[in-house]
Amino acid sequence: MKKNNIEMERKNLTLRYFGLIVFLIGIILNIKMYLNQEWPTYLFYIICFVGIIQILVSIIFKNLKMKWQLFWSLIPFVLGLILVILYQ
Repeated sequence: MKKNNIEMERKNLTLRYFGLIVFLIGIILNIKMYLNQEWPTYLFYIICFVGIIQILVSIIFKNLKMKWQLFWSLIPFVLGLILVILYQ
């Protein structure tokens, strides 16, 4: 019985950790923008929001397969890379 509870707690940790990383990156970039008095900072609020959504999805949907967790985890990084390449 305890083994099943531990396995259920470990589900969706990949998505949850990636969401936490995205959220922290958004907060760090937001603080940096305020300290340097650069604008617009709303883009970093969006990054924080995406991180929060990933964390909530990992909590609400308890049985996501690992490939879907990786897919949803890597979307913000891939989109960010595409935007950096396009706007160089």
